[in-house]
Amino acid sequence: MTGAEKKRVLVVGGGFAGLTAASALTASYDVLLLDPKPYFEHIPVAPRCLVVPAYGTKALIDFPSSLNYKQGLLVGLTSDGTKGAATLQSGETLDFDYAVLATGSTYPGGVKPPADAVTDRKQRLAQFSEVAGKIAAAGSVVVVGGGSVGVEVVAEVAEAHPGKKVTLVCSGTLLERLDAKVQGFAAGWLKEHGVEVLVGERISDWGGLGDGLPTAATLTTASGKTITGDMVIKCVGVKPATGAYTASLAGEQLASDGSLAVEPTLQVKGWRNVFAAGDCTNTPEEKTAAYAGVAASVAAANLAALDGGKELQTYPEGLFGGAPPPVGGVSLGSKQGAFQMGGDVQVGAGPAKMKGMIFWIYARVAAGSRFWGWLYGGMRSMMVKGMRKETQKAAAAAAAAAAAAGAAAGAAAA
Repeated sequence: MTGAEKKRVLVVGGGFAGLTAASALTASYDVLLLDPKPYFEHIPVAPRCLVVPAYGTKALIDFPSSLNYKQGLLVGLTSDGTKGAATLQSGETLDFDYAVLATGSTYPGGVKPPADAVTDRKQRLAQFSEVAGKIAAAGSVVVVGGGSVGVEVVAEVAEAHPGKKVTLVCSGTLLERLDAKVQGFAAGWLKEHGVEVLVGERISDWGGLGDGLPTAATLTTASGKTITGDMVIKCVGVKPATGAYTASLAGEQLASDGSLAVEPTLQVKGWRNVFAAGDCTNTPEEKTAAYAGVAASVAAANLAALDGGKELQTYPEGLFGGAPPPVGGVSLGSKQGAFQMGGDVQVGAGPAKMKGMIFWIYARVAAGSRFWGWLYGGMRSMMVKGMRKETQKAAAAAAAAAAAAGAAAGAAAA
């Protein structure tokens, strides 16, 4: 197709999912990437940026010149199934033949930039500096949230400020969605670095602490415990970043949690020509950068398949052959970490080095390097194969357990 004949694809969101989809489609379509900020942010290193703000200059990467990019905030979307239009906060309208929604998620405490406002690089770096300065000046720091983000933030604080009173508050157990080996390794690291970990303490009164940047607060738990911090960092309450444009969506297009309801082919329900991927969707996989990129590659391939009259792949079941395996990791300061893919668990220095290597490579991918993009695509393909293998292992184990239970029940009946 010539440039004039290329169909228009609007990709909304410049995170891992959006950048993956836009990069995959640019060669064959007239792609426009829309994002309220003029850069890609490597969110997995945000916990370090909040403590070591100079790291932010590495984490914020200008969109590559090879992509057609526009800064703006989506506030409305319409589609008749073959063509559509997007309305921006500025009042401008963008017409499209296809769209990919990859608006990600919001997170309190400064971990992610605001998703409902147009921002710039200078403002984000100022956020990092403000939070880091408050952490350094605080006599005590409290982090609320026992998931990967909360653990990474508290570990960065403990490593950068040894001797500071640091507390981690978990409503359940530590890293409860990951393997026991990961939980134990993280608990040992935190204890060694003087972090007090409170488990089973759900916050009932936040003491006026909102979802903005961290500040001093006195918290009250459901058990009646009072926890005061000169700096309280909220690392709970992740939400799909769809709020800016939900008013334009029909009921069937939104799940109960505000995420986009998608078909197994990643098409937004009711809109044949609009796809979605990543944290903003109701797909059942872990909402991680790794899965966002994988889902976006499927969405891009399905868009091209639909345009070419070919069969679309289902996600995640069609890609993995079943339910997606748990995939996650956690950094513990700059030199230690843990990683899990299904039943495969690694702890120690290796996962930390791997995360650093991926950051180094993806910084070049985000900057538009074709070589590193090709290499990273190969790494993602290998990861998908590993995920598929873990899915098959889990299915085989479940089948064996069911067979054993059936045999035991039969023997008991006899």
